[in-house]
Parts: sequence; structure tokens; C-alpha cells
Amino acid sequence: MHKIVLYCKSYRGDLHRVQRLVDSVKKYNKDKIPFYISVPQIDNQLFKDNIDTDYVNLINDEEIVQFDFTPEEQVNIGWFLQQIVKSSFWKLDVCENYVCLDSDSYFIRDFYISDFMYNDITPYTVMHEQKELFEFTSRYHEHIGHDPQIGFGDDRKKVMKMFQREGRLYDFGPSPTIWSCRVWKLLYETQLKPQGMDIYDIIKSVPSEFTWYGEFLLKTLPIVIVPVQPLFKVFHFKPQYDFYKQQGYTEEIFSKNYMGIVLQSNFSPTEKY
Repeated sequence: MHKIVLYCKSYRGDLHRVQRLVDSVKKYNKDKIPFYISVPQIDNQLFKDNIDTDYVNLINDEEIVQFDFTPEEQVNIGWFLQQIVKSSFWKLDVCENYVCLDSDSYFIRDFYISDFMYNDITPYTVMHEQKELFEFTSRYHEHIGHDPQIGFGDDRKKVMKMFQREGRLYDFGPSPTIWSCRVWKLLYETQLKPQGMDIYDIIKSVPSEFTWYGEFLLKTLPIVIVPVQPLFKVFHFKPQYDFYKQQGYTEEIFSKNYMGIVLQSNFSPTEKY
């Protein structure tokens, strides 16, 4: 079993972005961390034909979790189903920890196992208060169309209440996150299974897999929490992207503090920053 792997859940609509991600992993993955990509079975051949399967371990989503939805329905609610697949990857039993990447991300500098693991048994935990993003949105929220800080608080308070926690609101994302399989397994076996529930049920109630993982981790502490800030520079909104472009930020500048970049696929083209 691997100590840690890279994992990305994707589908045909993000093929070009995944090709960019794969290229960046091949270039910067200095410790040769195994890389897994899962896609719906109907997309398997397309990905086999277009990515380097000698380098990538390509698997089907259906190997991780089974859905009672047609392929068309899966596309329509893909944002929801992808959270279930990503938070169920541990069930494959191929690793102890995994770095969960999104298709619209890519690396911009060399990275090593030590970027994700505090020591041989403890992964870092992405855990912060999202102040950098909220500093921007509090000033420019009129260009975004809403204040994301409101929704951020609502979702997290719901999960905090279920785990009977009060206090500061933490963000355990954005992608990429570093997840311990032990945490997900314990959540399933001690909290969900006894109630006849699965990951599907909790994500349906609050669609934020980051928060479920992080709040359960805080409650039970099955691993030591060693918090880190976001690993990648994430552009959540086009006005945010435009702002940094106007200010002259480059990938080289970002690489001083981040391993990669996430360009949200809902507003960005497939090319790099």
C-alpha cells in the first residue's frame, strides 16, 4: 500500500484540463508519487486514448462507488456526485493518504512527498480561515454578484452543529486537499454505517466534502492535525483572476508560495494562467 498518492476525479468535459494536469505532474513530481485518475466508465476509452496511461493509473468511478443514476443524470448532477466519488476513494485500499486534485488545477513547481506529509504517518491538513479570499470579496463582491462569505458560514455552521462544535469557522479546502483514508474510514464506520447512512447522505444534506472531513477530524482526532494554508493559488471568480492579471502577477511569482494554480472551469479557458 502506498503512503500517499495523487488522485483526480474527472470526466470527458474536463479532458483538456486533465491533460494539462498530467503534463504538470510528470514534469514536477520529483518523488514519483503514484497518480490515479478516475472517470465514469463511459469515458474510460476516451481518456485511455488521450492521456499517458503508462504514467497514470486510470480507473472507473464505478470501481469506487456505484450510483443508481443514468449517465445523463450523472452529468447533470456531476458537481454533487464528484464529491461522493472523491470522498470514497479510500475504499480502494491503495493508499494511506491521498492528495485530492481537481481537473482544473496544475502544478507550477517541483513537489515532493514532504510537501504533503509532516512525517511518515501524519499528513498535513489544509485548515485556515479563508481570510485572503474574503479580503478580496469584501472589497469586490459587487463584481462577483454575491458575498461568498455568507454561504461559507452557513454551510460550516450546519456541519459544526452536527458535531457539536462551536467557535471559529474553518475552511478545510479548497482543492487540492490532503486526506487521510483513516479519517474517512472512521467517519463511515463509526458515524454513518451504524445509522444506515453513507457519504451520499451527508453530502446531500451539506454539499461540502471538505467540511465533513475537517469537522469530523476536529471532533475525533484520529490523526495529529498539522495545519497548512492552501497548497495552490485558487482563482474562484473571474474578477479575481482579472485583478491579479492587471497587477502583473505571474506563475513564477505564485510559485514562491504555491505548488500550483487552480483556474475554475466555470469561467476560465483551458490554457494556463
